[in-house]
Amino acid sequence: MKSYKAPAAIFLLACFVISGNIYSQVGINTTNPRKTLEVAGDMTILNGLEITNFTPQRDTDTTTFLIQEGDNSIKSLDVSNPTGVALAYIQEYVIEDPDLDWVKDFDTGIDASNYVVIVTSASFNQELDLTSNPGVETNSSIPFASAFIDNGTWHLVADYPQAANLDETQMGIWTISTLIFSNDVSKQFGTVNIPMANTSSGAAASPIIN
Repeated sequence: MKSYKAPAAIFLLACFVISGNIYSQVGINTTNPRKTLEVAGDMTILNGLEITNFTPQRDTDTTTFLIQEGDNSIKSLDVSNPTGVALAYIQEYVIEDPDLDWVKDFDTGIDASNYVVIVTSASFNQELDLTSNPGVETNSSIPFASAFIDNGTWHLVADYPQAANLDETQMGIWTISTLIFSNDVSKQFGTVNIPMANTSSGAAASPIIN
């Protein structure tokens, strides 16, 4: 009569089942498992992983994200840490005493290859007066503020076109709020050129997101 040896995987699974029946919790590389199965060390999962039991997030909970790196490793991202890495950053710039209301170029020093900067709001503290250019007296001025890239870093520009400080002796202050995203957690679609052919309306050939 021939004898057969069970494969190692079946034997290991049987050990898990027996241990589970006896102790109700199984640990690999740990003698104190905290869950039904706890693996203390590296683990490789093939053909995907399905998680079916989610605990609702509460306002008082500390939120942590899992980020997959280029080498397929998984890292945790604790956004509750005020000095750690985050999905996005909110930065307010208070720019004092520019040329009247004009900020032509403020270099934030933020690396454009690693981050995206978006201006979310901008305000100016001084009362304005329209310039004396012909026809301006019948118009109004809307504040303009945006971020742009120059020499590899993000810059800010702010202005009230065709307007200036009513009292030029008073110091002007721009307050510009920005939202800063890391390129690692955002997808950049690049530039889309839209030929309007001297018309006032148009449509995308295809949506960038379906």
